[in-house]
Parts: sequence; structure tokens; C-alpha cells
Amino acid sequence: MTDKQIEFGFWYWDTQNNFPPKSIMSPSDYDGSSSVNIACTQILEITPTEQKKLIKAWVNFLPNLKKIETLWFSSNTHQDLFDSVCEMDNLIGLNIKLSNIKSLDKITKLKKLKYLRIGSSSKLESIEHLCDLANLEVLSIENFKKISDFSSLTKLTNLKFLTIEGGFYTKQKIDSFEPLGKLQNLIYLSTSMISCPNKSSEQIYSLKNLITLNWAFDLSKYEMDRLKIELPKLKYLPNRYHDDNMKKIKEMIR
Repeated sequence: MTDKQIEFGFWYWDTQNNFPPKSIMSPSDYDGSSSVNIACTQILEITPTEQKKLIKAWVNFLPNLKKIETLWFSSNTHQDLFDSVCEMDNLIGLNIKLSNIKSLDKITKLKKLKYLRIGSSSKLESIEHLCDLANLEVLSIENFKKISDFSSLTKLTNLKFLTIEGGFYTKQKIDSFEPLGKLQNLIYLSTSMISCPNKSSEQIYSLKNLITLNWAFDLSKYEMDRLKIELPKLKYLPNRYHDDNMKKIKEMIR
């Protein structure tokens, strides 16, 4: 991981290093690269019939792309597109900007997947099958409106990066952060736009390998002090870009 990824998250946009590459619309635009960024929906310049044909073309094309290791969808991802991606045996990284996916059942076929982001997906009904991705090191999820219990993620023992966040206008409900304290290999934990009954930072002190922490709730100076004591590797502290919190940080390190 790069320093920028450790501070800002694995999926931090670094276009100077082709991460992600420029988007393509049609299978005919694919040049054989191992990293691909697809924008094949929400296209105003084509008719609904042409849009359906384009999606079907990708659905048929994607399972045959054995060279692709990292894939971005930078427009809305439909269920049939997602299911076709799950046939890509060599996929290591998958980033979905937003989707109307209801089921993740077929994701278990992606045995090599290490890096996963599923953006705003308010129709998703279960995260159970995420827990079968034994090699997963990075997981970023946004606006899973129908999900509030994330305790099953504790099965992802190789996880190093975890992001859970709500959307622009909707907070992500989380029953409890306590189970996430079992993810001992986390070096990056980021939360934002969260609704949770317990806002205490007490629940994260067991994550001794944390380097970066973005916490959804305001922290007192006492809590900031304790974070530094309890988490000796912590380098990037919560809300470090906000003036009030920077004052707390400066007071802490005097």
C-alpha cells in the first residue's frame, strides 16, 4: 500500500498513476489492459433500447476477460452486470460507484478478490456472502440502507482496510461497532454519516494496529488523548482536517 492509500484509503483516486484509468463505454473500447474503468449506464446520448443492448454486450463480454485484475464501474451497476463480473476468475479488485444490486450471492465465486468497494446500494438485502471472501483485505461500503447489523464482518480476519459510510443525505445505521473490535489486522478504519446508539470510541481501542482512524462522531480531548495511548501506531487521527479537532490534536502533542 502507498502512503496516500494508508492515509486516504485504498481506493484513493490517483489519476496520475492511472488509478483508475479513463472510463470506456463499449466492449469494443477495451484494449486488453489489466485495469479497466467501465461507464456503460446512465448514458443520455443513446436510446433506452440501445442502452439495454450495451448492457447485454458487457454482460456477455466480461466473463471472458481473463486479463482483468482490477475493475471499476463508474456508473450505475445493474444486477446482471454484477453477476457477470462474478464470473471473472482472476479479479483481485472491484470498485462499484453505485448500484441497484439486491443480492451479492454470486460474489463467492471471486475467490481471488482482495479489494472491494460497493458504493451506494440502498436495495442490497444481505451482506452474508461478503463473509465468504476469505482473502479480502479492503472493504468499503456505502449507504446499505437495508443493513444495520455488520457483526458478520468479523469473519473477515484478513481485513486491513474498512470503510462504512452513509450517503450524502442518508445516514448509515449501525447496530453496534463493538464486533468490529475483533478485526485485529485493521490498519485503516473510516466511518462517516453514521447513526449508531453508542457513539463512544471505547469500541475501537482493541485495534492496536490502526494507523488511520476517521471517526463519525466528535471526540473530546480526553478521548483524543486516550486514542494516542491505546493505539500506539495511530498516525492519522479522526477529523484531522477540522479546525476544532486540530486544536485538540496540537494540545495533545505538546
